[in-house]
Formats: sequence, structure tokens, C-alpha cells
Amino acid sequence: MRKLASIQEICWTAPIEGKDRIELAGVLGWQVIVVKGEYKVGDKVIFVEIDSVLPERPEFEFLRSKKFRIKTLKMSGVVSQGICFPLSILPKKNYSIDDDVTDLLGITQYIPTQDREPELQGKAKKPRSKLLKFLFRFKIFRMLLMTRKEQRRSFPDFISKTDEERIQRLPNILNNKTTKYVVTEKIDGSSLTIFLKRIGRKKFDFGVCSRNLRLFDDDKGNYWRVVRKYDLENVLHKLIGDNDFVAIQGEVIAPNIQGNKYKVTEPDFYAFNLIYPEGRVGTVKGAEILKEHGVKWVPIIDTDFTLLDTVNDMLEYADGKSLIGNNDREGFVIRSIDGKHSFKVVSPKFLLKNDE
Repeated sequence: MRKLASIQEICWTAPIEGKDRIELAGVLGWQVIVVKGEYKVGDKVIFVEIDSVLPERPEFEFLRSKKFRIKTLKMSGVVSQGICFPLSILPKKNYSIDDDVTDLLGITQYIPTQDREPELQGKAKKPRSKLLKFLFRFKIFRMLLMTRKEQRRSFPDFISKTDEERIQRLPNILNNKTTKYVVTEKIDGSSLTIFLKRIGRKKFDFGVCSRNLRLFDDDKGNYWRVVRKYDLENVLHKLIGDNDFVAIQGEVIAPNIQGNKYKVTEPDFYAFNLIYPEGRVGTVKGAEILKEHGVKWVPIIDTDFTLLDTVNDMLEYADGKSLIGNNDREGFVIRSIDGKHSFKVVSPKFLLKNDE
């Protein structure tokens, strides 16, 4: 689960030209605007990442006009991603670097309307208490506390959800100049996971999932439309072989998803993961396998990439035009050829332009 708010350390500070009251501070690989002199190098702070929604509390009241949401912004000619708070707003305790304080502060993740649509179906869900949210992190409690209907709709536990870490949380990975990486375009759509699981000698369970839930209704929505368009259930039957399961993960784009940046006239699908029990198939091989079955893969940019020197270098590298449409690309997903390391690089320019 993503650490939206965590205890981190101020790594560096730098002046902002022409500004006497604010300065830049570095946290992990992020850069954020802070009040000048409020923090010094080595100070522990609460760092809240972009995509966070803070609760309506007095100390966060200044964010009301922004609906308490933290997102990428540009001020005085510099980009700022995230926000810092002093540890004094937390209960008194000895906190360590990287401690997760997301739940302690009541922070939630912002979910775009398009990503919520297939899961909420226009129905309001009764919010869970903080205790239940904590217990639901553990599989044994999920199985004990969920209703039968919730269990049926839950995301399959034998497949990992699609959510790569951002490069800003992994700055030290850039020190590795010997490992080669595969670079693919990150598509700004809605996550889709489909799977085929063996439940008997000749019996299988076929599932269609959004980012967080299994979707049982074979309706006219975007997810099931691309499943039928590419005959994905039949594709999985051809791919499963003697394995216990096989899964494909990818992005759905459609006229009603993320403002239709790719200018499509009907839902479409681009895969980025082909998964078996032993793990994920390599990017190049996975693309070749699915191409044989008429399924598109996200654009592959480079198959022999060496990591650049700094986080800012990587962020600048992410800028450019999409290979799917004439729009700016969201960024890249970068995976080592051996599949052991992966992360995403999201263009700040893209976020400034599209993060409404």
C-alpha cells in the first residue's frame, strides 16, 4: 500500500530566485516549496505526497480552497510536488525515517472520477472506521470481516495490483549504472486485470477486474467491451497451458476516460503485464506473445536503457509526445531486463497540464 504520508528527512535546501520568504527543499527524490528557514538539512518532517487528500482539520484549513488535495504545482518558476509538515502535529512518539503516518493523519488517496466509476456504480459506500481500514490490510481479517458479496467482488489475492513506485521514492536506484532497463510508455487510462484460474481438471474461473474490484456484470461498460473486442477470455485459455493461472494487466482508454487524451472513438486496450504463477513474463517476450494473439502492448521505447544521473534528468526524459496519440505522454514505466526492479517516471509537465 502506498505511503501517502511518511516521516522523511530534509536532504537539501536551495534558494528560489527573487523570493525571500520561500525556498526549495529536497525530500527523497522530490522537491517541494517550503517557508524559508522553517527546515534545515537533516530535519525530520512529515512528507505528504501528491495525490493525497487531507482531512478537514484546523491545521489543514489553508488547503480548503484546493479541496484539501495535494497535487503538482508550479510557483515562482519552479515545480513543487508534495507538502511538508512538522512532526508536532502528530501524537508524541519517537518516529523513525520512512514510518507510515497516512492512517494516523486520516489521509486518503485521490481517485479520479473515471477510476471510481466502475467500482462505485453510482452508489455511495458506507465508510469504514479507522480500525477497520487498518484490519483490512491483512488477508485473514479481510476474509473474516467481509460479507460474502464483498469477498466475491474483492481483487484476487494471487495477483498483485498495478501500482509502480515513483522514481522520487527510489532516488538511490540511479546509482546503479550496470543494470539495463526496458522503457515503455505509461498510458493515462484505467487499469484492467483479467485472469483465468484453474479450479478443476477442465474447469476454469475467468475474472475481469478494475484497479481494486472484480467486476461480474457483463455489461456495455469499457472493461467488458475490450474483453469482448479482443476475445480475451479465449486468449487466456490459449495461454494457460498446464499452469494454475494466467493473467493479463493493462490500460483501457476510451472516450469517457481521462478526458479522451488519445482521441479514440471506442474503448481500446494496451497490455503491460503477462503473469504466470512463477512471475511476470519479460516485457519484450510478453509483447511478442500477446501480439501473436492480436493483443496490443504499450509502446516499447527502449530495450537497452541505462539510468540517468539524477531524478530531474529522469523527469525531463519522461517529457515528450505519446506514441498512441498526438498528446503529451504521461511518462514511462522502467523495468530491469531481469524483471527484479521497476518504477514509474511521471512527467511533471504532464501533471501540471492535465491534473485537474
